[in-house]
Amino acid sequence: MKTILFVCTANVCRSPMAEAIFNAMAEDRQLPFRARSSGVAALENEPMAPNARAALEEAGIPAGHHRARQVSESMLRKADLVLALSPRHVAKLQKHYGGLSHKVHTLPQYASGAPGEDGIPDPYGQTMTAFRASVHQLVGYIDSLVEALRKTE
Repeated sequence: MKTILFVCTANVCRSPMAEAIFNAMAEDRQLPFRARSSGVAALENEPMAPNARAALEEAGIPAGHHRARQVSESMLRKADLVLALSPRHVAKLQKHYGGLSHKVHTLPQYASGAPGEDGIPDPYGQTMTAFRASVHQLVGYIDSLVEALRKTE
């Protein structure tokens, strides 16, 4: 089983939503990958934001049991692919873990070749509409990612 690590800031919104979406799609399509998530400034041990959980559930995606984790060199080493949710996250990972930077990409760029200058906007502290928009964006990129990974397997 190969591992994808999604990385955002606090690991309570975007990256755990990406993890849940990816795992649901990978399981449905019998892809030998599973996702984990972490944050560059994680609110360690905090649960997924309530609006993130609600937006996933509205989309029919099980949120699972999540606790925020701080990204570490060990996590990056164990991951086959690291997908950050914004270019700022990529820069931070490259600064702190430069030797592993060949594994690190933004999700939009890796999944669809999109420049991804903005990445996936952070819905933290915003309305439910912002969380729904994030889920919608993530589903689109992750669907492309899963299809690309299926073709390489």
